Amino acid sequence: MEIFKHTRAAYSFTDFADIFGKSQTWTYRLYYSGKIKVIDGYGCRMIPASEVDRILSEAKDRDGLK
Repeated sequence: MEIFKHTRAAYSFTDFADIFGKSQTWTYRLYYSGKIKVIDGYGCRMIPASEVDRILSEAKDRDGLK
């Protein structure tokens, strides 16, 4: 189920952070800690749009909204 209206299939680290109102450093922390999946090896690292949905759905679960 798509929670967020995506405009792309994958996001740069900066764009991913902007979606959540966070800094690019936050995205790198998630990446280096293994908390987000990243598409790598095609010239630049990108985060799949499905990761945005996953994080938002986890937040909804914690808040009892689901």
